[in-house]
Amino acid sequence: MKTPSIRSLARVAPPLALTLTLLLPASLRAIDPDLPFSSGSTGADGPLTFREIAPGRNSHGMAYDAVRQETVLFGGYNGSGMADTWVLSGNNWVRRLPATSPVDRWGHRMVFDAARQEVVLFGGTRNTGRLNDTWVWNGTTWTQKTPANSPSPRENYCLAYDAARQRVVLFGGANGGQETWLWDGTDWTASNPATRPQATDRSAMAYDPVRQEVVLFGNFGQTWIWDGNNWTQRGSFNVPSAKSWPTLIFDGTSNTILMFSGSNQQQSWSWNGTDWTQLTPPNSPNPRQYHAMVWDASRQLGVMFGGDIPSVDNYAADTWLWNGTDWSWLSGKIQNFNVRSRPNGIWNFTSINIPVGVTVRFGIETNLALPPIRWLATEDVVINGAVDVSGQFAANDLPPGQPARGGPGGFDGGLGGIRFSSSASYVGQPGRGPGGGDPGTAQQTNPNLRDGKPGEYNGTYGNVFLQPLLGGSGGGGGASNNDWDGGRGGGGGGAIMIASSRDITLNGVIRANGGEYQWSNASYGGRGSGGAILLRADRVTGPGSLEAYGGNQNNPNGRIRVEAYARTLTGGQNPPAVVGLPSANGDLNQAGSLSIVSVKGVNVLQPPTGNLLTPDVVFTDAGPVNIVVNGTGIPNGTPVQLRITTATSVIQPAPQNLANGAVTFNVTVPKGLGTLQATAQYSQP
Repeated sequence: MKTPSIRSLARVAPPLALTLTLLLPASLRAIDPDLPFSSGSTGADGPLTFREIAPGRNSHGMAYDAVRQETVLFGGYNGSGMADTWVLSGNNWVRRLPATSPVDRWGHRMVFDAARQEVVLFGGTRNTGRLNDTWVWNGTTWTQKTPANSPSPRENYCLAYDAARQRVVLFGGANGGQETWLWDGTDWTASNPATRPQATDRSAMAYDPVRQEVVLFGNFGQTWIWDGNNWTQRGSFNVPSAKSWPTLIFDGTSNTILMFSGSNQQQSWSWNGTDWTQLTPPNSPNPRQYHAMVWDASRQLGVMFGGDIPSVDNYAADTWLWNGTDWSWLSGKIQNFNVRSRPNGIWNFTSINIPVGVTVRFGIETNLALPPIRWLATEDVVINGAVDVSGQFAANDLPPGQPARGGPGGFDGGLGGIRFSSSASYVGQPGRGPGGGDPGTAQQTNPNLRDGKPGEYNGTYGNVFLQPLLGGSGGGGGASNNDWDGGRGGGGGGAIMIASSRDITLNGVIRANGGEYQWSNASYGGRGSGGAILLRADRVTGPGSLEAYGGNQNNPNGRIRVEAYARTLTGGQNPPAVVGLPSANGDLNQAGSLSIVSVKGVNVLQPPTGNLLTPDVVFTDAGPVNIVVNGTGIPNGTPVQLRITTATSVIQPAPQNLANGAVTFNVTVPKGLGTLQATAQYSQP
């Protein structure tokens, strides 16, 4: 006999009624550099750090300084011109603040002049127009040169250092025509070769020290060679398609020229002096253009940074490394924390530092019941970037059958109903979690109807005194119509506690937002609810913000709690934080648990998957069934509520009181698939 179907593991919904009071002794009310709160961290996991990055941009200049053995970056565009100087020191970008500096610009180029042991920068453009100034970088400051002659103002030209002739070579660019210019460290000299490439502002050059020639390739799909006196077009058996704004460097591991494609493509090519070969590395940067690339001779690595990645990031800040055979990601705006390395979700750090521009995420896309995050620290916590445990948006590009995931400690959104022509049902899935949103149940004919209900958190469990560290619930899936699936519900926001025995300084943002719904041509799903943020330290200060809203800023239904002896947060809080003194009661997560263990006498595999594509059990016949629910850590006498979502309706039998840790429901169900959820609300002694 086939057995009835359980869709999701039930969770508890505890609006716990417990008042917590912690008195601060008068002797501790004075300013003290080390107030008495202890996070409980052992410090065994050491400091938590992330790689520092330069702000995102495109059309920037970059060169490798062989004397100081560091990559130098200047300027670029991120909605306006930039004038900042950065160096890649080890695996971190470090900003330099020189006494003098060029004005903001983009579309310029930079190259290391080995004979003069300095980086050379020329021209570019800014809001006021094109430039033709020449600057050099000595590792400490920028110095403007005053050559007697200069190329005309231009941007997006080609630049390379010809080591054999000890000259910087410049070709073309916007407003540069087919001109070739040479820099000797003091002055620019116009060269008049008999042959020359087509005028271009979308090409790139690199010097080949093995063959002692400069190689140019770009938007006209031709390879040109500069030998110090003349340009010669070089034919080859394999020719890459024309590329706009590619990058070329000499690869010291293979003694070839490496090109990363540009033209919003994802191709890597190698030039050996005779022919081009398309490479097939296992990993590759996103397709892009307006990026910059250099060869780090000390580490024997290619370094690529930034650019314009269409439909992803117009001002990328990712750094990629090339080792001669493969690309590897070094750092970027999004840096993931390996939450799966600790099943209980608790880390014992010494200090925590989140750099400016970095958003820390937790890999929820393959969420398998991730626990709430608990970061404990013995020393200071400084958050200059962002920490994001938000639930996943119910986006249209999610794989079929995959719900929008809840953040760590949060709950998934419900799937929309499968189109009636395929399922003979209009009903969606409910959102997961104690406050999971109800699904849509009736055929959708009104395109503006949001019939998948939002998930709930605030008001469903916890109160201002006792707030379990539990994430938000998912939004309900919308109903289908005859031809279209219903919209998915958004994932619930996750839950995070950050506790320090010293201070928490928040200059950035912590997010635990619920995911937005999906519109599917049949209906809208429900929004995921906001999750939970708990900060606990001697002092919590800074202008940063805290967010735990559901789907959008108009739904402040998550929970934020800040506990410290001194609280001077000045940033926004959505919803407003509940404040108090540091508590010694752990993370206040006193929530019990419920599990559906059997249906009609048949045991349920734990935990049930809740996936309609691979049902745990199936109602093979209409009629009465008994459903047994066990409770752990929940007082006897607590009412337990059961919700059954069938192919045609939502059934909610009368609550039954827990007795000896269990409760049995007797309910009549229709034939077919069903989703079961159990919740309870109770007060702790």
